[in-house]
Amino acid sequence: MKNTAPILFLIVLVFQLTLVTAQESEWQSLFNGKDLSGWKELNGKHRWAVKDGMIVGSTVPGQPNGFLCTVEDFGDFVLELEVSVDTLMNNSGIQFRSQSYPEFKNGRVHGYQMEVDPKPQQWSGAIYEEGAERGWIYPPEKMSQVAKNAFIRDNKHGYQWNHYRIEAVGPIMRTWINGVPVAQLVDDRYLKGFIGLQLHANNEKDPQGSFSIRFRNIRIQQGDLNLTPLDDDVTEVNLLATSDFHLKPVATTPLQIKQDITLGSISIFRKNETSPILTHMAKPDERPYIHPIVATDGNGVLTEYRPDHHPHQTGIYWGLKRVNERDYFMQWNRDYWRGVSATVIVGSGDQVTWQTVYDMLDENGKTLMVETQNWTMRQVDDTYVLDLEWKGEAKADVVMGKFYVGGLFIRMPWVPETVGEIVSASGHRGMELEGNRAIWSDIGIKLDGREDFAHIAIFDHPGNKAFPTPWRVDSQMGMGPSRQILGEWKIASGESETIRYRMLIYTGEMDKAKLVDTWKGFFRWD
Repeated sequence: MKNTAPILFLIVLVFQLTLVTAQESEWQSLFNGKDLSGWKELNGKHRWAVKDGMIVGSTVPGQPNGFLCTVEDFGDFVLELEVSVDTLMNNSGIQFRSQSYPEFKNGRVHGYQMEVDPKPQQWSGAIYEEGAERGWIYPPEKMSQVAKNAFIRDNKHGYQWNHYRIEAVGPIMRTWINGVPVAQLVDDRYLKGFIGLQLHANNEKDPQGSFSIRFRNIRIQQGDLNLTPLDDDVTEVNLLATSDFHLKPVATTPLQIKQDITLGSISIFRKNETSPILTHMAKPDERPYIHPIVATDGNGVLTEYRPDHHPHQTGIYWGLKRVNERDYFMQWNRDYWRGVSATVIVGSGDQVTWQTVYDMLDENGKTLMVETQNWTMRQVDDTYVLDLEWKGEAKADVVMGKFYVGGLFIRMPWVPETVGEIVSASGHRGMELEGNRAIWSDIGIKLDGREDFAHIAIFDHPGNKAFPTPWRVDSQMGMGPSRQILGEWKIASGESETIRYRMLIYTGEMDKAKLVDTWKGFFRWD
C-alpha cells in the first residue's frame, strides 16, 4: 500500500483553495412558515405543528425516535436553519443525505446526522450515523473547545436560537454552529438523501414528559457550490483514507503499443493479437482524440467518429471553451492546434503509457498554451482502466471563461433509438446531472449486436481544484466534467495546472460498489 499522506494533503489543499459564492437569489426555502407542505413524518409518532413561523416538534412519551423529513432528496447542498431545543430534552439532530426503505430495518431512518445537544456535555455539531452501525463518525472528542462553546442552551429567559449550517459536496461534509466551524468529514456512504428533523426518544434515565424543539428559516442551496475554508484547528476525519479497503487480487492482460508516425496513430493491442483495442489519433494539424475503443470481448465499438449531431466531437478528447474568448472545444483544425510530439513512454507490459503534446494557437498563430496529455492504460479482468493527466502550460495570461462545457468529453454511439442511461455518484440520472457535481459518472448504452450495456465511467480526482467537478450532459448522451461551469479560471503566463481523471471501460450491468472501489483506488494508491 502506498503512503496516503499525499492525498490527505490534496484534500486539505482543496479545502483551502475554495470559497462558497452563495447569492441570496439561489436559496430555496424548505419551509413556507405556514404548514408542513413538502415534509412527512417517518418512524415515531410525535406531535409536529407550525406556530409563529416555526416548526415545533413535541415528544410523545414511549415513542421511538421520530423524524420530520423532506419529500425531496438532496445530493450536494448548503443547508442553513435555526434551532432552539428545550434544555431537558435528550438530544436531537439534523438528518441529511438520509434514507428510509422497507428492506432496511423496516424503514428505519438512517444516514448522516448533525447533532443538536442541549446537555452540558456540548456535543452539538458533531456527526452521527443515525440508524446504522457506525455511530459517531465525527465524534465529539474531535471538536475544539471553541466549537463546543458555540451552541447556546435555552435558559429561563426563553428560547435560545442557534444557527446551523451544513455543507455537503461529494464526499466532503462540514458543519457550523453560529458561524463557528465544528466538523469536517470525508465519507462516501451516503451521497444523496432527504433532510430530516429529529425528535429523540427519552431514555429511562432522562426526565420524562413532553419536550419540544423548534426550527425556523430552513433554506437550502444547490448548483454551483464550493467549500468554505476552515481554520486549521478544525480536525478532519477522513473515513475513506482509514477504512478497511484493500486492493483486491486482479488478473491483468499484457498490452503493447504500436505507433504509426505517418498516420499519426498510437494503437494499443493485447499482446500477440493483431487488432487494436484502442487507438489514439495524434495528427500534426488537428486536435488529438481516442477512437475507436473496442469492447473487451471484441463485440462492438464504444466510441463514435464525428456524428452529424456533433461533428466536432470524436470518441474521448479534451477541448476547452472560451480560452481568451477562443473556442478549442468545437474547433479541432490547424488554425487552433499544432502537434508538437506524440511519444510512447512505456510500450509493453501490464500497463502502457504514452504522451501527446500540442500547441494551442491564438488568432495570430502564436502559442497561447501548451497542452500535454499523459495517458496510461491497463486491462484489469474484463475492464479497461484509462488514466489521463492533463497539463496546461500558459505562454501568456490565459482565462478560461464561464461556459456550460469545456474539458474532458466522451462521445459514444447514439441515434434517437439508442437505449442508455447516465448515472452519477450523487444520484442524478440523465439530464438531471447537467451542471451538478459528482465524484464519478457512468454512461451506459446498448450497442448494436449486444444484449448488455457498454459503459464508460469517469472518476474525478480530489487533487483537481474544482473537485467535485460539475458535469455537462447533452441530449445525445455526451458527457464530461467541466470546471468552466463554475465560472472563469486562470493560468498566469509561465505557470501551469494539472488535472487528472480516470475512466473505467466495461460491459454488462453497472456495479456501483465496483465504481466506488475504483474511485477510492484512483486517489488512494495512484
